[in-house]
Amino acid sequence: MATSIRNAMLIALAAVPVVQSVAQIPVKISNSATPVLRAETECAGDVTCACQILRETLTDMNATVYPSDGATYEDFEDENYSAACRLPAACIVSPRTAEEVSTAIKILSQTGTKFAVRSGGHNYIPGFASVDEDGVLISLSGLNTTVLSADRKTAKVGPGNRWQAVYEALVPEGLVVVGGRVGPVGVGGLTLGGGLSYFATQRGLGLDNVKSYEVVLADSSIVTVSADNEYSDLYKGLRGGAANFGIVTNYELYTYPVGNFYVDARAYSSNQTDDFLRAVAEYQKEGQLDPLSSVSGIMLSLFNTKFPTTSPVMQMTCIQLIESGPTILLLYNEPVEEPKAFGAFYNLGSYTPILPAFNGTLLDVLALTGSRFSTGNIRTYGETFSHKADADLMVELYDIFVEETANLPSDASEVWVPNPIAASVATVGKQNGGNLLGMEEVPQQWYEWYITWTDPTEDQTIWDISQRITQRCVDAAKAKNLSLPYLFMNTAGKKQNVLNSYGAENVAFIKATAAKYDPTQVFQKLQNDGFLIRNL
Repeated sequence: MATSIRNAMLIALAAVPVVQSVAQIPVKISNSATPVLRAETECAGDVTCACQILRETLTDMNATVYPSDGATYEDFEDENYSAACRLPAACIVSPRTAEEVSTAIKILSQTGTKFAVRSGGHNYIPGFASVDEDGVLISLSGLNTTVLSADRKTAKVGPGNRWQAVYEALVPEGLVVVGGRVGPVGVGGLTLGGGLSYFATQRGLGLDNVKSYEVVLADSSIVTVSADNEYSDLYKGLRGGAANFGIVTNYELYTYPVGNFYVDARAYSSNQTDDFLRAVAEYQKEGQLDPLSSVSGIMLSLFNTKFPTTSPVMQMTCIQLIESGPTILLLYNEPVEEPKAFGAFYNLGSYTPILPAFNGTLLDVLALTGSRFSTGNIRTYGETFSHKADADLMVELYDIFVEETANLPSDASEVWVPNPIAASVATVGKQNGGNLLGMEEVPQQWYEWYITWTDPTEDQTIWDISQRITQRCVDAAKAKNLSLPYLFMNTAGKKQNVLNSYGAENVAFIKATAAKYDPTQVFQKLQNDGFLIRNL
């Protein structure tokens, strides 16, 4: 690209003002008013051109990196949880402020360059938080501050944070926000996708606990969005509409007091699996009525946990338990012993303690669940579906999963995770201003099963098996009239129609809101992939 063209673009970009928390919807920048578009013909669709401008405009060290930057680039690329999602973007840009995100969107939209946006990179669908060599990856990892408000009622949390860092900032203050159950998960993707936490029965989903959003819109303006300002429609849209409107650069989350938990991690034998699943269903009838209780169930898994040496739980570095049977983590949001809420699991009889039950902080719980993701060449994929709570159906669905995964490739393994969801999760969402998820107020199960493997040539085989599992399970639930339409975005698969699962009225609202705030369809035409309205 000629130097004069590049300089013209840089001057034009600098001349376009950024709007911060304005009183009205920002006026769109006129095409005829910005001289940068005179260079559009020569730069349009040229990802090399876009990367050059990004590097020259965002001058912080490592703000824009290329594959030729070697280890520095690889460090950014490897942030994606699944190796299948580590796509070779033409360059990776890492803004440090909302203003730099705004600048990046100006450059990418004006040059017509494909892009993807990544918070923590936990999504395991290739192309959703990653892009190939014909596009630019915007990594939000540099937006990683956590700032507690003066009145301690909210915390402003950057989307590049991992939940581990957020809790490390807040738990010592005796506070918590409604966020992820595993420390390495990123703030942005989890919150936009719904956000299942250890406090869901009591507080609802993560997206139900956002007071305001800071958002970079398609025209590059920066706005603060809340339920009680002129962007109330966009606020509602972000409570389910995900990445269809803009890039969220900060979340103002409500804080809540938190103390110690009762923690009990158990493993049961494989011959107890059916009884274990029935215990989960029984817990939903009785125990889950206690909003302080929470369980996480994992089937056929490798339980691998590391404790920091400063942990008050016990002085040990590693516990490993390989068990061809279910494991479960029982949590109670008060330091009591053997809460009645977990009676269904106590009645199962014999079990192997993964470690002795204890009272500890949320940080101790995170140490138990793992402080980092798998690295190396592990590839991961899974899907989701939901149904009304029913013990017989849970047993039938697990049998389907076992049958379909019996002939996985030799390097593959599988995990089956039934998440028991209380009716109160939907109720609290409505009480907190409503969201667009269309959930029914009934006890239900959301699944987040997944398969891991290492050989890239097996990708299509794994995807085919996964989609067959989902279809068979959905058909089985429909046959018993127990199927629910809602699909949990955080664990959905690449061909699952998440937005349509919210219902026609909510889909219409998402489309109308996107048309209002992104009339030129920057986030539909240039965003690489995702749960986007262009796919409906």
